[in-house]
Amino acid sequence: MGKSKSHLFGIIHLGASSMSITIVEYTSIDEVKVIEYASKNVTFGEELFHNKRLSFNTIEELCRLLKGYKRLMEEYGVTEYKVYATAIVREAENRLSILDQIFIQTGFKVEVVDMPKEIYYKYFGLYYHMMRQGLTDTEDAALFLDITSGGVGITVWKGGALLFQENVHLGTLRVMESFNRNQRSSLSFPDAVGEYLHSMLSPVQEEVSRFNVKYLVLSGDEAREVAGLMGFVAQGKETLSLLPKQFDEFVESFHGISATKLVNRYHIPEFRANILMPTIVLYKELLKMVQPQCLLVSSSSFVDGVILYYGSETYPNNYLYMMREQNMQLARAIARRFQVDEHHAREVERFSLQLCDALVEHGITDRMSFMMRIAAILAEVGKFVSLRNHSEHAYHIIMGTDLFGLSDKEKEVVANVVYYHYKGRPDNDDENFRYLKEIQKIWVTKLVAILRLARALDVSHKYKISRISIKHKEKALVIEAHTDQDISLESWTFERETEYFSEIFGLQVKLKVGGK
Repeated sequence: MGKSKSHLFGIIHLGASSMSITIVEYTSIDEVKVIEYASKNVTFGEELFHNKRLSFNTIEELCRLLKGYKRLMEEYGVTEYKVYATAIVREAENRLSILDQIFIQTGFKVEVVDMPKEIYYKYFGLYYHMMRQGLTDTEDAALFLDITSGGVGITVWKGGALLFQENVHLGTLRVMESFNRNQRSSLSFPDAVGEYLHSMLSPVQEEVSRFNVKYLVLSGDEAREVAGLMGFVAQGKETLSLLPKQFDEFVESFHGISATKLVNRYHIPEFRANILMPTIVLYKELLKMVQPQCLLVSSSSFVDGVILYYGSETYPNNYLYMMREQNMQLARAIARRFQVDEHHAREVERFSLQLCDALVEHGITDRMSFMMRIAAILAEVGKFVSLRNHSEHAYHIIMGTDLFGLSDKEKEVVANVVYYHYKGRPDNDDENFRYLKEIQKIWVTKLVAILRLARALDVSHKYKISRISIKHKEKALVIEAHTDQDISLESWTFERETEYFSEIFGLQVKLKVGGK
């Protein structure tokens, strides 16, 4: 068998404390070679922290660095690349001006990663590297704590299954912004931060404690930096193992940790100390809350996760689909919380996925199929609140829930698909639909049309149809339902939904009934 073809691509990351470019040769997810890496420490995060925006001079410096990265890619012949920005652009009040200047001066279109997707990218890379080291096979629960400048992600898995995921808008910059300069210099500040973090995290304590977490997993620059201050340094992608007692002793050695003490003891810049101090206090609070037996510190970074995710989506592999199944498990766990008829949801998911597969040539992408499945699983969560206007209730539940693996824009699509899944049509007169981007509106209309047909095939919730087969016939889609039961209700409901489907896809759709 011949060797798999390799692909060259570049990943540029605009971060709060550093900007970097990584050029990789990607053969498969198990064979990724870094060809070139360049990084520049910056103080953009400090400026954002103080001013909530980036100045003209900073934007010019940012563009100058990006022009250098562009020349580097040209030298290597890289034509395939992505530019990602996290909090440094996401949190800036002049975000649109920053993006516009970057495009005008460099030609780069920047993907601004929202906080839920940033945490998911990191989890995607972290889980892969831990899996390669045999650290995910345990039957004990592990909690992955990810801290960004804008939020905290808490993700629990056990035996390869995702059990819980919650994102809290409680990042290091947000913590520091909650206190003024005089308060931050007070001797009482460390204790106040601890109490503040405890009050913010207490709502998830009961939820997390029921999993009996054995491993607390930390990753990212701050986690590695804290481990380094403690005297632990990882080799390559090695995951460090520490005892919670060792971390407790490190914190207690300060007799009240503060940014000033970190600066004086380790001679680190004040801005980094202002980031590390709340990070350390947050670790301390989570340790008290979870009481794990072991601390694991992963060297996996945001860029590592992005490289693996981009490679997996561009050149699909089994790991990508395994992670998507984890996302589905989590969506089903959310549905169970709202007492959804799980068997019905699986039927609708099954039928809608088959329809998506049959409509690839009509604009249904692999990513849209993924969103379709989540919409099918969550379509009836609103019935837990009220049977009246339950789709509207479901919309608000979904919009108020972080759906792991989806960006905020994708979540808006799922919520709107659910909103229209059994009555009404997507319309600009509706506020929830009007503010969507044009591409989101197209996705919503197509997925609504599909979900309505799929729902019709089990509208009775009696699971009468054992399977369906779908065939294209000229400008028509012929769906044969295999059953030995009376499906009059399903057929009548299906017929009613065909008009909208035909309008959206330009296809007639017919339902035939066949034997089981």
